[in-house]
Amino acid sequence: MSEKVVIGNATLYHGDCMEILPTLGKVDAVVTDPPYNAVNRENSGLRNLDKGGADSLLVDVFALVDLVGKTGATTVYFWCCTEQVSQYRRALVDDGWSTRQAVWWKTNPSPMNGQHLWLSAVELCVYGKRRGGIFNKPCGHPVFKGAIEPNQSHPTQKPEWLMCELLAASSDDGQSILDPFMGSGTTGVACMNLGRKFIGIELERKYFDIACERIDAAQAQGRLFE
Repeated sequence: MSEKVVIGNATLYHGDCMEILPTLGKVDAVVTDPPYNAVNRENSGLRNLDKGGADSLLVDVFALVDLVGKTGATTVYFWCCTEQVSQYRRALVDDGWSTRQAVWWKTNPSPMNGQHLWLSAVELCVYGKRRGGIFNKPCGHPVFKGAIEPNQSHPTQKPEWLMCELLAASSDDGQSILDPFMGSGTTGVACMNLGRKFIGIELERKYFDIACERIDAAQAQGRLFE
């Protein structure tokens, strides 16, 4: 049984997205960072390798893409690990999407194992677009260079500036954005700051509560400047 919380232009669900997605109405775009099915390891001191339950959930990529496609979205962004890029791309292509690979180039990557290997300085994303999808960056490239933000609320949290870049490129004011794995709500915060409607789903109670708090604070801050 899912819980629904409405905060201004944001509608947040605490529950399993695979159960909630079929109940939603139409959305314009999806921006999400699903679990990578990663195996947790002991922290190194330089980088958090133990993500708890935040990154170890098994996700059926093809089933997820199918459900997301049925929302009517014409643009999608799936952040994923290297091994999943081909899975998301194949699932999207099979469902009729045009695809590209996007990259976040971290300007302040963890120095872990830097004396032995290239630093782990990029994260990958598969972008999909259907006919009618918004694209506000003509001839732009999907390589986004910027820093990891400090004081994160979630072990795999993407920076707010990055979510704003994606939303500005692929949606217009007042459109609806869905994040079925919203974590601590960064996509929702970016939506509030850019005047988008937001629908978020999160399974873990801890992060759902944090997302509610952050999105409520973003809306309150927005009202101060109206």
